[in-house]
Amino acid sequence: MMESANTKNDDLIVRHLSGETSPEEKALVESLLESNSSFRQLYREYQFIWEQSTLTGKTVEHDWQQIRQRMGFSSQKQSSPFAFLLRIAAVLTLVLSVSAGLWVYWNVPGYGRWVVFETGMVSDSIVLPDASIVFLNRNSSLKFRQAFNGEERKVALNGEGYFEVKPDQLRPFSVDAGPVSVKVVGTAFHLNATRNDGVVELNVTDGRVSLYNAFEEITVDKGEWALAGVKVIGKGTAKNENFLSWKTGRLDFNKSSLNEIALALTQHFAEVKSFKIKDKSNILVTTRFKGESLEDITDELSVHFQKKFILDNGVLIISD
Repeated sequence: MMESANTKNDDLIVRHLSGETSPEEKALVESLLESNSSFRQLYREYQFIWEQSTLTGKTVEHDWQQIRQRMGFSSQKQSSPFAFLLRIAAVLTLVLSVSAGLWVYWNVPGYGRWVVFETGMVSDSIVLPDASIVFLNRNSSLKFRQAFNGEERKVALNGEGYFEVKPDQLRPFSVDAGPVSVKVVGTAFHLNATRNDGVVELNVTDGRVSLYNAFEEITVDKGEWALAGVKVIGKGTAKNENFLSWKTGRLDFNKSSLNEIALALTQHFAEVKSFKIKDKSNILVTTRFKGESLEDITDELSVHFQKKFILDNGVLIISD
């Protein structure tokens, strides 16, 4: 009786995949998918087989026989030991193929339930399944599931991003950023995981964020800034006004030193890989830029600091 029931389920699944079930049978399949985990697993396996098979689509019976033959259950009896071994080998091959396909579906980004959003040489933004918005700086990526069905909304950041998280008291939002993670309910914050020393920078612009590594956890509030590594976490009042310049296009300097301004330009412009100050200056500058080119900005700064700004192979050289 068990074998008959399994066969009945097999036939029902194949006819459902081919679109030839009656309304009552379709409702039965949908009900079993929700209530019966064994049926759901069997359905996924046959769905994978159906999608990977080269079927003719002539009739349901014809396609079903093709699948049964791939599984080694041909209606013709095999009498020789060699034929029996071939049948076992076919079954094992199919099981391995299904297992590999399911593993890819559950684990590999871009081929199943996982999605990876990447930026190139320009920043970009994406709306997540929960309506949260993430802005990514250039050369960054965000990994997340196609749907947030669990008790927690989880994403993974590689690079730099700004998160505007939709509030949900029942489902916290967490970001994995290398050695550290953050967890929030609904807030806005900036994460930078691009530093060469492996330390992650956090700036909270709204609400409260829990920041933790394997050893400790701290709370960072609006207007605060934190650095966290594998073992150490520290925080203070935010001082860098330009951590979001890549998103806003604005650079604000308030009594800023030459070194602070050069660092901000390096982080803001993709063409500037590093900087070198040959002759220091004690001058502090207050100014603001919005959308200007590197050349326009350095022309103005050269007047303020009475220095030359030259970009040479990605290095911003500042000298008298």
